[in-house]
Amino acid sequence: MSGKKQDARVRYTKMMVKSSLLELMQTKPVAKITVTEICEKADINRATFYSHYSDPTDLLHSIERELIEDISRRVQPAIAALGGDLKDSMTEIVEYVRENAEACRALLSDQGDTGFQNQVVQVVEKQFIEHWRANSSASMEDAEYIYTFIAIGSVGVIRKWLAEGTVKPSGEVADIIIKLSSAGFMSLAG
Repeated sequence: MSGKKQDARVRYTKMMVKSSLLELMQTKPVAKITVTEICEKADINRATFYSHYSDPTDLLHSIERELIEDISRRVQPAIAALGGDLKDSMTEIVEYVRENAEACRALLSDQGDTGFQNQVVQVVEKQFIEHWRANSSASMEDAEYIYTFIAIGSVGVIRKWLAEGTVKPSGEVADIIIKLSSAGFMSLAG
C-alpha cells in the first residue's frame, strides 16, 4: 500500500473522529463523552481511535491546537494593519471562523473547553500590546485593559454570530468588530 493512500485514510479517519466529537459536544460537555460514542458516530473501532488519541480530551486538545495555530497565523496581518486598513485581515479571520464553524461553535459554546477562549484571547495579546505601546503614549496597564476589552468583545461577537448560524456576511461581522474595537481603542489613545 502506498504511503499517500495510507496518509489519506489517516487524514479521513481523523477528520471523521474530530467531526464526531464536535457533533457530540453540541449536546454535552467533553467530560461526559465516551470513546465508544465517538467511535460509533465515526464508524471506527476503539483500536483505531486509540492509535491517534488517548481519550476524548486529548482529541479536543488536538482540535484546539490546530485552530489556535491557524488563528495565530491569520492574526499577524491584522496586528500589522492596526492603525491602517484592517478590513481585509479581519474579514479573513472571520471567514476562517465561518469555514470552521462547527469546531468554533462547539469550542466556544457552554459545552466547550473554557480554556480555549482564553487561549484565543492570549494568542495575540503580547504582539498586540507591543505594537500598540510602540505607537501610542498610553501606559502598559491601559494597553492591557484595552486589549482585554477588544479581545473578549470580539470573541463575544463571534459567539453570537456562530449561534445565529453565520448568516450575516463575514465582511459585515468584521466591520462590527473593527468599529467596536476602534471606539474602545480611540477612547484611551490620547
